[in-house]
Amino acid sequence: MLLTFNNVQKKFKEKQVLAGVTFEIDEGESIALIGPNGAGKTTMIRSTLGLAPIDGGEIVRNFDTRKDVGVMLQHDLFPDNLRVKEVIELHKSYSKSKVSTNVLLEAGDLVKEAKSMVQSLSGGQKRRLSFALSLAADPKLLFLDEPTVGMDVTACRMFWNKIREIQEQGKSIFVTSHHLDELNDYCRRFIFLKDGKIIADVRKEDLNTQKVIVVHHASAEEAVDLQRQFGGLVEDRKLYVMDPNKHSILCSYLQQQGITFEERLKEVKDCYREIYDIKEEEGVKQA
Repeated sequence: MLLTFNNVQKKFKEKQVLAGVTFEIDEGESIALIGPNGAGKTTMIRSTLGLAPIDGGEIVRNFDTRKDVGVMLQHDLFPDNLRVKEVIELHKSYSKSKVSTNVLLEAGDLVKEAKSMVQSLSGGQKRRLSFALSLAADPKLLFLDEPTVGMDVTACRMFWNKIREIQEQGKSIFVTSHHLDELNDYCRRFIFLKDGKIIADVRKEDLNTQKVIVVHHASAEEAVDLQRQFGGLVEDRKLYVMDPNKHSILCSYLQQQGITFEERLKEVKDCYREIYDIKEEEGVKQA
């Protein structure tokens, strides 16, 4: 295994940020770490990198955190008095990188901005520069923390296309993001965190065998009325029913009543609804 967490504990003052986290990452995996703000996602990444010492448990790293890891953190910090190309070359010097500067400029779609001062870049361009720097050491393992924040639609598409190329090279990718549709399309495994604990670990192939019925309604009251009969979750005047035992009878009822609905494969956002959009007293359901 490339990375193993065994019952990892971490506290900040009195707050338990990681509470017995256990999981493994194998070579070539693309994993999304999902959860609301404060769930422990960033702390897991920082602990893996040795930036946040743990209070208990064990982290086993079968890689060199300085040579084999690329990191793209949430906040971009660059020297404003340098040009884009100079920042890349400076970063390469730290890791003794053999990756060419032009390759990294292309990876970040920054060829035209190579001679621009960093302080003149937009927020999205700075994110792309951060991504280019994360690839400088030709890493085995990439940590990407909210990578597409500030990117426009075109930049996001180019970024994820590059991620797909990296996946095909057999590298491991660990990404956090609130953009669930992006994660659904590009990741193969989804780890859900809540209050510092892993509450679900779902693989894409498992999602592809499950279906969801989405019922469209004119009013929230109608959705709630159907929910009383068939269960599920109500959101934005829609009812999401994921229990396969209810699908057959529900479809028959909806067809008889002439109610609009769709049946589709389960997605990451459906797991998110199941796990987080429920009443606390009901407990956390597994996706």
